[in-house]
Amino acid sequence: MKLKNTISAVLMALTVMAATSCEDMFKVDSKIVLYDYENTLDQATDTVYSVLGIIKTMQKIADRSVLLGEVRGDLVATSSHANKDLAELYRYDFQNLSKTNRYNNPTDYYAVINNCNYFLAHADTAYTRNRKNVFLREYVAVLSFRAWAYLQLAQVYGDVYFTTKPILSGSDADKSKLPKLNIKQIADTLLTDFEERFIDELPPSYGELGGETTGTGDKSATHTSSQFFIPVRIIMGDLALWSEQYGKAAKYYHDYLSGNEDKLVTTGTGRVTWFGGDWIYLDPNGDTYSSTFGDNAKPICYIPMEIDEYSGTVSDLPNIFNSSVDNDYWYQLTRSNGLTSLSSRQDYCYHWINLQDRKTNGTIIDSCQYMTNKYDQLDTLRRGDLRLQTILTKKNRTVDEYTSSNISLVEQKLIKINPEKICLYRNDVVYLRLAEALNRAGCPQMAFAILKSGLCDDELIALYLTCPSELEQAKSFGIDYLSWMEDTTGTVNTTNFLIYSRGQNNAGFQQVRYDLERVSPMGEDFESVSRTIDGASIIRVNSHIDGGNTMGIHSRGCGDAAFDKRYTIDNKLIKMGIDTTGLDSLQRVEKSILAVEEYLIDEMGLETCFEGYRFGDLMRISMHRATSGLYDTEFLAKRVASRSTATMEDEDYSVKDGALYNRLKDSKNWFLPLIGE
Repeated sequence: MKLKNTISAVLMALTVMAATSCEDMFKVDSKIVLYDYENTLDQATDTVYSVLGIIKTMQKIADRSVLLGEVRGDLVATSSHANKDLAELYRYDFQNLSKTNRYNNPTDYYAVINNCNYFLAHADTAYTRNRKNVFLREYVAVLSFRAWAYLQLAQVYGDVYFTTKPILSGSDADKSKLPKLNIKQIADTLLTDFEERFIDELPPSYGELGGETTGTGDKSATHTSSQFFIPVRIIMGDLALWSEQYGKAAKYYHDYLSGNEDKLVTTGTGRVTWFGGDWIYLDPNGDTYSSTFGDNAKPICYIPMEIDEYSGTVSDLPNIFNSSVDNDYWYQLTRSNGLTSLSSRQDYCYHWINLQDRKTNGTIIDSCQYMTNKYDQLDTLRRGDLRLQTILTKKNRTVDEYTSSNISLVEQKLIKINPEKICLYRNDVVYLRLAEALNRAGCPQMAFAILKSGLCDDELIALYLTCPSELEQAKSFGIDYLSWMEDTTGTVNTTNFLIYSRGQNNAGFQQVRYDLERVSPMGEDFESVSRTIDGASIIRVNSHIDGGNTMGIHSRGCGDAAFDKRYTIDNKLIKMGIDTTGLDSLQRVEKSILAVEEYLIDEMGLETCFEGYRFGDLMRISMHRATSGLYDTEFLAKRVASRSTATMEDEDYSVKDGALYNRLKDSKNWFLPLIGE
């Protein structure tokens, strides 16, 4: 990114951060504030340089947000060549963590927080020019940075010292005067700092940055600076979700995604599918999800990193997850048995429908098929969900007489890594959190629709006919689908509608529904691969996906999830051993919430593995499920303790590392110690 060259003179003057011990994280002489203490931020140049300076402090915790989120979860495993600090974290023996462990440095988090506190205390938000508030966008952006940093800090350390005032003196640094708050308390407190007038503030933009060529001939990425900033509705949604204000969280996420008809954020239709007449191989040229990592995998916002150490902080993630000449092809982290098991035990469903001969003996052929009969011909990673085998690949390297004994013969590549852009949020992450919030807000059917089919017109119509109480519940916290459903004019109310149709043709948001009884011309909505079932020539239908603007997130890797008869709330309740006989409607909703949560945590793993969200997702849903105390520790403990022992057949996490399981049953063992305590 080369921020150093872009604003070098100013940042070199302002950035006075030094390597300090964690014991000094609150001491003013540790110089974790970027600014001259007497300075008032009342000039446009002050705020630009100050905000970019805060982003530079965030670079130090960028890799850590990914690594600490994954190594403590259930989806990754360490290799024999993992550095000792990663290996320590993976063992979960945090009470005996080395004082020199590079990933245990709360000072870096407090550096971000303290600089944000200083900015928020000193920026002149009353300053206007041409009747426009000059600094409000930066003010809201820094509020969001501080909230994100505090949420990261609390996910790593549990109860942490909390202040919204800059620490500039020894008196300020007296920890005995600062409260220690857990993540729920922090989220609840910080949410009150966001005023309703901030919601529509656009992010700051300083044009394009980066794109320079280094001395080695490498060219840095070009960054659109507005993508450095967290959309305010997303961070407010996160704060509300962590503070368990579920309806409010759903509303914030919904409003970010719905926007308006000119800026609609749909799930898109990028996915991994089986191609060809035998449905037995993946055509990498047609694998749109892995080749582009899907439009929804592109960051909404990210921390920009430097291209080389001369310019500043570079990401070590490629060295940790990928094989290269530089690391002798020894990767340090890879997929766990838990992730392999989760991926392989999914059902891959594909949908066949009779188009050429509409009926056979008066019956429309509408068939849901599964890949289970093909597993003996597939490698483990090509079973079930197809996402994992497209994002993480391993292959044997060629051995010759020149191959050194200290070079790995197995090469691993993780395509999710962009060393110059450490992603904070992307579209599918927001959709999954919307589903999480809707579910806990009392709308499990709506939440599940996001996973199975997309929360589209067909699904809302079905809910209106079968479960109108959820639409009423959503309206009570500001998501009004009822107004559209009951609009007698037939006009779509775009201000209240989230996404449009599985079968939309992209022309003016027109709704296109597939009618089995109507002969439709063959077109771009249909694959030209036919098969004979029960004597009838049939063809696979993608009209609900390829011709639309949305689909269920589970279809990213599991085929036509909208038609999957196994992927239902009722089936999950049965697997959980929950008998719904005799339950009233409220009790049924409560049980459905638990079932959808099981689907959600699995989908989060399938869709966002290796991205740094996993421990936070496990931790947050453990909070949701708690009946006493802050966490339902069983929910997290059984998954993490099964990361190395999981098998395809073990859906109940019954085979576990007993010692790790017992350790994680106490939530105090989830968090790193604040050094100096």
